[in-house]
Amino acid sequence: MVSTWSVDYASINTANKSKVPNPVGYDSHAFHNAKLGLKGGKNLNAQDDHDDVPIKVKRAWDVAMSPAKNIPMNAIMIYMSGNGVQIFSVMITFMLFFQPAKAIMTLNQTFERFESKGAAAKRPEADLLLPKLTYIGLQLVIILLGVYKINNMGLLPTTTSDWLAFLPHKEVLEYASI
Repeated sequence: MVSTWSVDYASINTANKSKVPNPVGYDSHAFHNAKLGLKGGKNLNAQDDHDDVPIKVKRAWDVAMSPAKNIPMNAIMIYMSGNGVQIFSVMITFMLFFQPAKAIMTLNQTFERFESKGAAAKRPEADLLLPKLTYIGLQLVIILLGVYKINNMGLLPTTTSDWLAFLPHKEVLEYASI
């Protein structure tokens, strides 16, 4: 029993199919040429078709500027944790030093996906030195927030009394006996 809403594809006659014209701009040979790797009779290369260098550099700048988004968050965290020496403030301070140091040590792995290869690497706009320096600079700003936090906690030796152990003892010149 055939349902009224079903279509029997075997009964469709392909010879009587009406010929629908191709849309404007459609090339019937494009699929065949793409399978063969041809465009206008010549081989396609990734370098000939499009230029990845500006896109890679833009993405590298996006990664380089990403630590700037963490600076306000870290500043609020050091403000909210207070200046006392408690476990929470010590953990936040440790995070302010550890995460940027780890990010600086893995700098090449972070930016290796944006490095151009071949002839494109020799182009001046493919140089990633400035994004890398920006990334390191912003990580250093986060480390400076950690130094500021340690100073506010009173753990940096910035006063004279912190260095009394290294001052010479006073030499007594006279003794009085009473």
